[in-house]
Amino acid sequence: MASVAKDKSILVGINTKTYTNDIVVPENYSAILSGPVTIPNITVNGTLNVVNNLNVTSNVVIGSTGNLNLTG
Repeated sequence: MASVAKDKSILVGINTKTYTNDIVVPENYSAILSGPVTIPNITVNGTLNVVNNLNVTSNVVIGSTGNLNLTG
């Protein structure tokens, strides 16, 4: 019996280690950052998942609907 080929998708996200602009995650959105990463300001009204080190040089604002998850 011949095997059935399966569709495979690979999604690779690549981010810089230093951002010069602020990061804003709007309500009803999710985002992921792979560290180590440095960002001037972060505003989270949705969900932000960070893997490895996160360095914020100014402000972190987590809104009433926001979630910040740090792993690693």
